[in-house]
Amino acid sequence: MLTERTSELARLSESLADCERGRGRVVLIGGGMATGKTALLDALGDLAGERATVLRAVGSRAERDLPLGVITQLLADTGQEVRERAASPLDARALEEIGALLTSSDPLVLAVDDVHLADPESQQVLLYLRRRIASSRVLLVLTERERPNLTRESLHAELVRQPDHRIDLAPLSESGVAELIGDADRAASALALTGGNPFLLRALVEDGLAVGPRFRRAVLDCLTRWDPDFLPVAEAVAILGEESSRELVAELLERSARAVGPVLDALGAAGLLREHRLRNPDVVLESLGAAEAARLHARAAELLHRRGAPAVEVARHLTAAGEVPGRWALRPLRYAAEQSLIDDAELAVGCLQLALTATEDEGERVELRGVLVRAAWRINPSLAVRHLGPLADRRDLSWRDAVPVARLRLWQGEQPCDLLRATRAHAGEPHPRAAAELRIAAEWIYGALPEPAALEVGETRWQHTAHLMGAWTRDAPGEVLRAAEHVLQSCAGDVLPEAAAAAVLALDHAGHTERAQHWCETVAAQSRRQGATTARALITAVRADMSWRRGDLIAAETQAQEALRLLHPQSWGVLVGLPNSTLILVNSALGRHDVAAELLARPVPEEMAGTTFGVRHLHATGRHALATGRTLAALDAFERVAARMRRGDPAVPTAIPWRSDLAQTYLLLGRRREARDLVAEQLGHDTGGVRIRAIALRVLAACSEPRQRVAVLREAIGLLERVDDRLELARALADLSQAHSELGQLSNARLVLRKADQMAKSCQAEVLPHRLRDHLDPRPEPAPAPAGAPLLSEAERKVAELAARGQTNREIGRRLYITVSTVEQHLTRVYRKLNVRKRTELPAELSRVNDNDDDGRVLQSR
Repeated sequence: MLTERTSELARLSESLADCERGRGRVVLIGGGMATGKTALLDALGDLAGERATVLRAVGSRAERDLPLGVITQLLADTGQEVRERAASPLDARALEEIGALLTSSDPLVLAVDDVHLADPESQQVLLYLRRRIASSRVLLVLTERERPNLTRESLHAELVRQPDHRIDLAPLSESGVAELIGDADRAASALALTGGNPFLLRALVEDGLAVGPRFRRAVLDCLTRWDPDFLPVAEAVAILGEESSRELVAELLERSARAVGPVLDALGAAGLLREHRLRNPDVVLESLGAAEAARLHARAAELLHRRGAPAVEVARHLTAAGEVPGRWALRPLRYAAEQSLIDDAELAVGCLQLALTATEDEGERVELRGVLVRAAWRINPSLAVRHLGPLADRRDLSWRDAVPVARLRLWQGEQPCDLLRATRAHAGEPHPRAAAELRIAAEWIYGALPEPAALEVGETRWQHTAHLMGAWTRDAPGEVLRAAEHVLQSCAGDVLPEAAAAAVLALDHAGHTERAQHWCETVAAQSRRQGATTARALITAVRADMSWRRGDLIAAETQAQEALRLLHPQSWGVLVGLPNSTLILVNSALGRHDVAAELLARPVPEEMAGTTFGVRHLHATGRHALATGRTLAALDAFERVAARMRRGDPAVPTAIPWRSDLAQTYLLLGRRREARDLVAEQLGHDTGGVRIRAIALRVLAACSEPRQRVAVLREAIGLLERVDDRLELARALADLSQAHSELGQLSNARLVLRKADQMAKSCQAEVLPHRLRDHLDPRPEPAPAPAGAPLLSEAERKVAELAARGQTNREIGRRLYITVSTVEQHLTRVYRKLNVRKRTELPAELSRVNDNDDDGRVLQSR
C-alpha cells in the first residue's frame, strides 16, 4: 500500500482513462532517490490490470553503453528481438519498425524507470514514439531522479520536456510517516532520522524503529547505488559536521562548488540531508576507513584554521585525525584545551596529549602536563596519575601546576607538604581561592594539615573560608554557612569538587539542610552537564551519605552504588571509604548482613586508615559487628575510632556518633557505668549537632531507670523529628514503647510501637526486636511443655549454643546445614522460652537448662 500518494494515483488513473479513449499521454514522475517512484509504477501496473498491456523497463548506469537495452527490456515478454536493428544513429526505417513492435498491443502502457539512465538509442526510440502517440491508445510513463542543478543530455531533455502530466514525489510528512510506521507517538523521531524517505522508513520499521543494521545498510545503499559522487560528498559532510557548507565540502574534496552543489541538492531531496548536514552522520563515518577518516579530519582542521574557525572546532578535527600536521596546530590545540577544560574534559585531554607528542620544549611540556593532569582528573583520577610523569618530582612548579599534583597525592593517601612548601618557595604566595579550596579538601580527607603555613594567604575573605572545617567541628552554624556558601558560589568556575563536597556536608551537619540539598543538586547537575565524571561521582557519594542520615536507606544505597559505578574503586583512592561506608551501614540496617560482610571484605588502600574516611569505614565495621551480634568485634572497632577521635584534631568533623555507639557496646557487655560516662561526655560537648545529641540521649535512656527513660526518649524523638532521621527515629520510638511497657503503660506502648513500626517500614530497616513485634501482632502463647519435658528442643539448643559463642546466623546455618531463616525462627523461640532479649544474654551452659527443670523456671521468671 502506498502512503500519502492518493492524488498521484488519481493522476495516473486519469491518464490511463485518456489512453483508453484514444488520447495518448506522457506522464513524468520525478523526485529524490528512493522516494517511491518505482512503487508508484508498481501501483500503475495493478491499476491497469486487464485494461491495458503494461511493458516495463528500467534504466541503469551499468547498461548505458548497451544499445537498445531499455527497449529490449520492454519487448522481453513479447518475444520480439530488436538487437539486430541497433545502429547509431538509428535510421527512420529502424525507428518505424521498433515503434511498430512496441505499439502492437492496444491499449498500451510503456513504463520506464530511471529514464535518465537509459541508453541513447532507447531514448531515441522513446522520443520517436512520444511524438506519435497523441491520437493513439498509448500511455508513456517515465520516472527520473530529481537533479535540479544538473543539465540534462539533449535526448533526455527532449524526451521529458512538457509532459502531459508531471508528478513530483516529495518525502512523506509527519502524518504520512505515522501512517507508514503505524505509530503516531514515534512519528516525529522517525521523521528526524529518515527525512520522510519511504525506503529508509521501511528499513527503520524492520529494525523496530531503532537505528539497526537494516537501516544502516539502507542509508549506505542510497549513497552508493545511484551515483558515484554521492558517497564521497556524504563523507565530507559527515566529517565537517556542524561546519558543513557547500564551499567547505567542495574544498575538502578538492572539487568545485558547482560540481558539489547538485549532489548536495540530490541528497537533500532524498531526505538524507537537513540544511547541508547529514541526518545520520555516524552511519557514514562508521563505514569510512580509518586512514581516510584521519586524512579528511586533518585536511578539515587545516581548512577551518585558515578560515579563522574557533580553536575548539579545529582541535576536534585534529584529535580525530590523531596527528599534528604542522607547528601551526599547536596553538589551536592549547587554546582548545584551556577553553574546554571545564565543559569538555575529554576533548581537553585529547588536545593536550596530541600537543605533547609534537612539542620538544621542556618548559612547554611541563606546562602542558600540568594542564593535562588537571583535565584528566575531571574524567578519572587513575588517568591523571598515568599522565603525572615527571611533574611529581619537580620542585619548580607554578601553583597552577602544583595544585592538581597535590590533590592527586591527597587521593593516593599522601600529605603533599613537601610539594606545597617547595612551590611556595619557588612561586610565592598561592592564589587565595586555590589555597582555600586545597586546604578544605586536605582537611576534609586528613584532618588538620601538618604544615598549614604553606597555604596561608593575606586575603581576608578566602582566609576565613579556608577554616571551614574548623567551623564545622566547633559547631558554628553561622561561620559554616558563610564559608560553605562562599566556596559553593564559586562552582560556576573550576572549583575543587572535594571542597564543594566538604562544603555541602558541612551545611547539612550544621543544620542548613535545605541549602545543602540545593547545592548538592546544583553541583550534581553541573558536573553531569560538563561531563566531569570525578566530580559527579564525588557529589553522588555525598548525596548517599546525606540520604543515610535521613533514614532513606534505599536512596542511599542507590546513590552509593551509582558513585562506585561512575568511578572504579581503584580510581577512588582513599576516598573510596565514603561510598563504601555508606553501603555497609545501609546493608547492615536493612538486615543484609552477607552483603555488608562482602563489602567489608573488599580491599581498600592501606593509606585510607590515616584519613577521615578510614574512620568512617572503621565505624561502619563496628556497626555491622553490632548488628550481627559480634559485640567484642564491635568493641574493638569503636575503641579504635575513639582513639583516633580523642587525638583532638580540630579539623576532623564530629559527624559520626562514636561515643554513643561505644556506649551502646559497653551496655551490651554489662559495663553500664562506662557507658553512662561516655554518654555524659558526649552530651557535655557542644559539638556534633542535633542528630548526634539525639542518638546520645537514646543511649542515655538505655542506661537509665524505666521512669527516667520516657522523658529522655521523648527529648531524643523531638530532636530526631527536627533532623528528619527516620531510621534513628524508629529506634527511639521502639525504645520508648519498651519503656512504656516496662512501666505497665500498655496502651501507650502499643500506640508508640505502631508508629515505630510505620517508621521502620518506611526505611525498610530491621529495627523492631522480635519481642516488640509480638506485642504489635500478638500470637497465642505456646502450650506449656509437659512436666519433665526439655525446655528447649534439640535443634533449638544447638542453635542457641552456637549463638552464645558469638557465631552469626549465617555461620550457624552453614554449621548445622539449615537456612538463615530457620536459624532466626529457632532463636526467636529460644529468646521467648528463656525470657532473654538478645544472644549476649544467653547462658553459657545451655545443656543445664534442659537437664535441670529448676534452672528453666529461674530463667523464665527472670
